[in-house]
Amino acid sequence: MAKAPAKAKDEEIAQVAHEQLHFLPLLPWQREAWHRLTGRMPNLPHGILLTGAAGTGKRRFAEHVAGWLLCDTPTGDGACGHCASCTWLKVGNHPSLLRISREVDAKGKQSRQIKIDQIRDLMPFVQQTGQGWRVVIFEPAESLNTAAANALLKTLEEPAPRVLLILVADQPLQLPATIRSRVQQIPLGRIESEIAIEYVRDEVAVSKEQAALLLGLAGGAPLAATALANTDSFKLRGQWLATWLAILTGRRSVLDAAAYWQKQLPIQNWLDLVRQLLRDVIAEHVGQGRIQTDLDAAQFNQLEKLVSLDNLLDLDRCAVSLIAGQTQNVNAQLVMENMMQRLAMQ
Repeated sequence: MAKAPAKAKDEEIAQVAHEQLHFLPLLPWQREAWHRLTGRMPNLPHGILLTGAAGTGKRRFAEHVAGWLLCDTPTGDGACGHCASCTWLKVGNHPSLLRISREVDAKGKQSRQIKIDQIRDLMPFVQQTGQGWRVVIFEPAESLNTAAANALLKTLEEPAPRVLLILVADQPLQLPATIRSRVQQIPLGRIESEIAIEYVRDEVAVSKEQAALLLGLAGGAPLAATALANTDSFKLRGQWLATWLAILTGRRSVLDAAAYWQKQLPIQNWLDLVRQLLRDVIAEHVGQGRIQTDLDAAQFNQLEKLVSLDNLLDLDRCAVSLIAGQTQNVNAQLVMENMMQRLAMQ
């Protein structure tokens, strides 16, 4: 049997273990997709593609489907949680479930791609015969390199019986069209605002207005919004607005501000904070209105007047580039100083 690969970064934000996700209830916005899929039993597609932004519950749905298929006595809502198969799922060593993700080397560095050797190693697992189902979860599926995607395509074109391949993707259009055309796409990111707001309110006990704010900052993703609620990043938004304004007006030096913020947040979280405020100032410039209406209005209006739209757009592109890059092994203070030098320009 193929060797199980390293686990992927938790799409659920909250770092819930794989084996726990099998038994969590379906999320409110997933029930329709669940009933459509399970209603096709026993004639399930041989491959499904779960799509939606990070924080919309794709991994949770994938693990829920896997648990239901592998359970000895499944219910209409998922795995029973008590049979021998569910016991294997709970301890994380079910022989009929594999997860394929980007590998991590001995130094802890994660590959940017899922490679062809991982797909080749998978072949004995999907080709073996047996009475039960076998499930493979690929996440993030869009990280399949060209050779790996081509190898997977052959499996999709000649599917083995009672094998379900679950592809999980934040950016499905990065997958080859040939892959997308051979699986059933299940969008999980289309969530009605009222359902999302109620979910956030129930999970973190906030007002309707605060839930809407969290969702706005999280791009409408409910799981990301609930995770954001108790983070330092969320609590420090007003302080960052004051810092940026102080840099712009010469009341605080870039070096001092960078040294301070390096102690407050990891570089990736700080860049997210920078981009949140950038997006709001840009939105005000173009007449769309800001998300963070709870920030100090006088400070925000002063900031908007001091920075040109062209400079704001350049700053946003720079922040996006830094966020997308490898920021784990860089000099955080140097990155902050360089970014703050840019932020100091009007």
